[in-house]
Amino acid sequence: MKFATVGAGWIVDAFIAATKVVDPPLEHAAVYSFNQAEADAFAARHGVSQIYTDLDALGSSDVDAVYVANPNALHYPTAKKLLEHGKNVLCEKTSVVTSAQLQQLYDIADRNGVVFLEAIKSLYSPQAVQLTQALEKLGTVHYAKFDFCRFSSKYPAFMAGERPNIFNPAFAAGGLMDMGIYCVYPAVYFFGLPTRVNADAVFLSTGADVSGSALLGYGDLQVEISWSKGATSGHDSVIMGDRGTLHIDTMEYFGDSWIDFTDGTREQVISWDPAIHSMQYEAALLASLVGDREEFNPTYQAMRTCTRATISLMERIRSQAGIYFPESCYAVHDLS
Repeated sequence: MKFATVGAGWIVDAFIAATKVVDPPLEHAAVYSFNQAEADAFAARHGVSQIYTDLDALGSSDVDAVYVANPNALHYPTAKKLLEHGKNVLCEKTSVVTSAQLQQLYDIADRNGVVFLEAIKSLYSPQAVQLTQALEKLGTVHYAKFDFCRFSSKYPAFMAGERPNIFNPAFAAGGLMDMGIYCVYPAVYFFGLPTRVNADAVFLSTGADVSGSALLGYGDLQVEISWSKGATSGHDSVIMGDRGTLHIDTMEYFGDSWIDFTDGTREQVISWDPAIHSMQYEAALLASLVGDREEFNPTYQAMRTCTRATISLMERIRSQAGIYFPESCYAVHDLS
């Protein structure tokens, strides 16, 4: 499978590295950036000869799929344009701002016989299945806490008076959209949509949320999520049942995980191998869908259902917490 990349940040480097451990490896055939110098430099670093600064030209190229990792606010219009050209798209989280945008992208993908996937790497991994099976051993679950707080490499620049994209609401950015979604997705994946949502956030002078929390109510179950880009926590997340507590080392890719049972015993659920590239599973699924859509369609449809629910829940959390973006981020329109 030939793929192109949109964006030039570290996450794109990581995805490219992941595609090399997929069997068979994927072919990085093209690079896109709106900035010619950035596109040239990124392509040179990765040994790629096809360089684009025009999305229509990229859409007319011979690549099978495109990995989109530009700023959040550009995800929807970029993906829309590429899907209209009949390209399969894997888009970094958070892929869209609204459910209406997401549905339009699915409709365009279906009309053109291609796929649109949101890149939430943890849920494409076999570790997600292992945790699902482990839940059955916990008995009745009444409480879970999912935490992802990590000091941003861009925070010193913000403190120095700069305005990094990740702390700029104009790019639909901030702590929830970047970090919190790693907790929102598993809440939906494991427990579905809550009946109640209470959320709050702390904001920077730019108007972007730097940290926050949400309490999700499921009747007899409560799920607490917390996120931050201004500090790093221990990351230990838990799902607590009356037979035992499941500990998850990190919500980013479900690292080492284990159950401490109420009788004092412990069972290791996941022993994370550092040699695993946590993004390889999303790359492999994309390649599988391009190669045989029919065989892997049940997985694709299940993830679409999960993504729809997650984006709708993200909207509810933002509303509760007072996280708002410029009107342009909510539009459903053509890319000019």
